[in-house]
Amino acid sequence: MKYLALFLPIMLLIANPARATGLLCPAGEYSVRSHFRNGYTRSDGTMVKAATVKQYCKLLSKGYEFAKSRFKNGVPPNWPHKQEIAGAWTEEEKERIIEALDELPDFLLTDKIIGFYRLKKSKDYPNPASNSDGVIILYDSAFGPSQNLSRVLAHELAHQNYEDLNERSRQDYRRATGWHMELEPNGKIFWVGRKDDYVEDDGKNSYEEDYANNLEHFLYNPDKLKKVTPSAYDWFKKRFGDKLKFKAGKK
Repeated sequence: MKYLALFLPIMLLIANPARATGLLCPAGEYSVRSHFRNGYTRSDGTMVKAATVKQYCKLLSKGYEFAKSRFKNGVPPNWPHKQEIAGAWTEEEKERIIEALDELPDFLLTDKIIGFYRLKKSKDYPNPASNSDGVIILYDSAFGPSQNLSRVLAHELAHQNYEDLNERSRQDYRRATGWHMELEPNGKIFWVGRKDDYVEDDGKNSYEEDYANNLEHFLYNPDKLKKVTPSAYDWFKKRFGDKLKFKAGKK
């Protein structure tokens, strides 16, 4: 009995990590540890002041449920950019990721995303994020005071959304938005983009980047997309409809 009395409190701490940090949260909530929060601007334009945040209980949300097991440390296996090094997640950054995910349409939160990794600086600095094989990389620059983190994540999730399309749908997008096939002398077929009408210049580099840029603008700057690439706006609206709409009060 003496050993059981010593062992039981340890088991309770393992079963309930919130208790281990001195705060037991009720059902439907999770514990946010004390941390310093830098000032930043939310995607709706609200300014959040720098402050010391005391440990508290927060309601569970779709962003938390999606991200809680996907925060990964180190560098992703087989990550090709060897000059990029790992950073360390902070409590503030995790909470900002959860907040940003809460703002996005549920449709973009796919199980094909297997992890969020925290690296320090992109080889293409100041690029805030990158993705490959189901992982999303967030760099230091993603958490800058003026960075729209939900928009950054929307762009990276849009890349995964493109991967999730079947080949027929991908070709339908390319043709609808002015990409066309040409034949090289060696008989290889390749896709050539339209000459102009890109919301971002790097969309010229590939139809995948064009897709991610256009989906991002469909959410965050639809007027520009309608003006610059109306065919892309029409394609997303027809293809996804209300799935790509923000909930009331979001964005």
